[in-house]
Amino acid sequence: MKFFTSKIQFKFILILLLFISLAQSQTGKISGFVYSSKTGEPLPGTNVILQKTFLGAATDLDGLFNIESVPPGSYTIEVLLIGYQSEKKEIRVLSGEHKKVNFYLQEKALKSPEIVVTGAKRAIRKIDSPVSISAINSEQIKFRNPSSVEDLLPYEPGVQIVDRQINIRGSSGYSRGAGSRVIILVDGSPAISYDNGVIYWEALPIHNIERIEILKGPGSALYGSNAIGGVLNIITKKISPRSMTNILLNGGIYSKPSDKKKIWTDKTMFSNDWRISHERHFGKIGILAGYGQSNSTRYYQNGYYRRSIWDAKIEYPKSHNQIITSRLYYIHDRHGSFTQWKSAAQPFHTPENTLNDHIYSDKFQWSSTYTHIVSPKQSRTSRLNYFYTAFQNDMHNNDTYSKSHTYSFEWQVDIRPCVSHYITCGSEVKSNKVLADIWDNHYGSDAALYFQDEWNILHNMNLTSGLRFDLHKTDNMKIESQLNPKFGISIHPRKNLSLRTSMGWAYRAPAIAEMFTESQQYIFEVKPNPSLKSEKSISLEVGLFWQTSSISFDMAIFSSYYNRLIEPVQDPADNKIHFMNITEARIQGVEVSFNWKLPFIPLENRLAYTYLDPRDLTAGKVLSYRHEKSLVISEQFAITKYMTCGIDYRYLSKMRRVQLFDENPKTGADQIVPIHLFSGFVQLAVNKSLSATLSAENLFQYYYIVVERNMGPVRYIKLNLNYSF
Repeated sequence: MKFFTSKIQFKFILILLLFISLAQSQTGKISGFVYSSKTGEPLPGTNVILQKTFLGAATDLDGLFNIESVPPGSYTIEVLLIGYQSEKKEIRVLSGEHKKVNFYLQEKALKSPEIVVTGAKRAIRKIDSPVSISAINSEQIKFRNPSSVEDLLPYEPGVQIVDRQINIRGSSGYSRGAGSRVIILVDGSPAISYDNGVIYWEALPIHNIERIEILKGPGSALYGSNAIGGVLNIITKKISPRSMTNILLNGGIYSKPSDKKKIWTDKTMFSNDWRISHERHFGKIGILAGYGQSNSTRYYQNGYYRRSIWDAKIEYPKSHNQIITSRLYYIHDRHGSFTQWKSAAQPFHTPENTLNDHIYSDKFQWSSTYTHIVSPKQSRTSRLNYFYTAFQNDMHNNDTYSKSHTYSFEWQVDIRPCVSHYITCGSEVKSNKVLADIWDNHYGSDAALYFQDEWNILHNMNLTSGLRFDLHKTDNMKIESQLNPKFGISIHPRKNLSLRTSMGWAYRAPAIAEMFTESQQYIFEVKPNPSLKSEKSISLEVGLFWQTSSISFDMAIFSSYYNRLIEPVQDPADNKIHFMNITEARIQGVEVSFNWKLPFIPLENRLAYTYLDPRDLTAGKVLSYRHEKSLVISEQFAITKYMTCGIDYRYLSKMRRVQLFDENPKTGADQIVPIHLFSGFVQLAVNKSLSATLSAENLFQYYYIVVERNMGPVRYIKLNLNYSF
């Protein structure tokens, strides 16, 4: 009997293996090359996708792509590369067939990203998104010659940086180093501290970025808390298929103020940084490792910093449809502390008793993503993430520290049950721990489920609906739950024109720093408010996007209503600052972005304008720390094939309201002025391996105040040398 059972099992295994073999033999394969139609050279890094499936590939150094395990059927194959016009071809794959197809792409005038991933947690065309998304590509990053990610963002429509705090469409204002309303992601993994809920810009990669995506408006339906004002997603570059070493050298000088009384040092105010990295493949495994240092005196007294940065990335393709990507980033930092100026006559000096104030900090992130394309109709993604931040303040009047740990896991499934539906669903859990004396020790946990369905109702209309359910708990407090739905419609009356509208609900749980801080820094004393509630909002947007090979036009009209908005407020009873829930607030406005390139002239032009009406409905005043109007004008000219120059003008209207030191109309003390800034660059690409960029910020040495008693940066001239071999 046992022998008979074994024979049945053996036959069953043979039949199963035969079935699997037959199923594999029924699938086909698509391969080919992608070339430039102008030069005939291969185009590496081109995205090749089979529309309405999860199958796709990227070209290698020779322009070759391979898409395996393709079921028999008819497909539309599309190729996409920044700076080139997309191409489509209709193909039919037979059982067991190896289909070969080549593409020749034409260059387009505007080199803007067509594919974005932030709005839907998957790759979609920007023109199909029902919400506003800006994208900064690697070429734009290289031209700007930035020291950190925050240097790039003010050039984007609707984005302002107020003393290192990102402000998308007026959502954030300035909360004095606590509680960002914009979530930061690196390759889809969160990089925001749990204790004070802020963004550490120096902890974000700047040298290996493929593009930066900015989702404007509520993102809580997919990303939960901290996405109430938007999402900033940094996508890093893939490891090169060839072995490569890169050396980066930077040096910069700050100009001294024209008034000798304002000069805080006779020495040269400078910055310098260097980085060396190497990437190569060991069999199938790709590895990148880098190390660098960065030092600066800054332009104000006790504003110095000294940083050491380690980073690494590993890519392991287990098979043609499975890949594991891991990333490490660690930075050790020591920097001085500057809270406010010594006096209006010496705005770049710090008060004498704060001269030796300094801060030590460490930031570390490890993230790992596993992507498995199960079939043309299903894809699964798992993300593990650990984010650690720590700081120690050595101040003249207080010594405080905090260590924050965040562990998170996310599991996402993408399904195409039929041609007209695209379903994204998943779950996310977080565990948080803070060990500190500035706001004591605290623990927190979060859990969420989310679901989104993109429905192609008609040939030219897409309907998006989504829902996320969050649970949030701090210490032994009551569990807080939140349900955030969203809706969106995208209509394409013409091939290059999209009309969109969206509505979304969002929330943000208060940060530990907002609830429990009890400390003093210089003259500012902060007291706790553990009764803070989560912020909530509902936002509506209507917009259009039109794009041709030489013109891009994006416009949006938006309105956001906030309930229990958290703002820092000075208590008149004791003059201490504490965070409070403003009952009601409304921010509405309009945003326009226009890019164009004239025919036969290598000149790219850009204009971006934003108007805001931010209102505190409870107090009947404007919300503080918001610029009502902002304007960016950029001109970029290719002098030769190897040399490009550009100039930018940025304008921010005068802040109508601040919180601590109002302007004295009689004496002119604490005067807030509108901001007019010019910047420029010249880049010389000697060859494919060596390039040099000379850039200048605040060209005409314009003096302005960022927030009360804090001056904006002076003229800064910087030289960058980049060599790869």
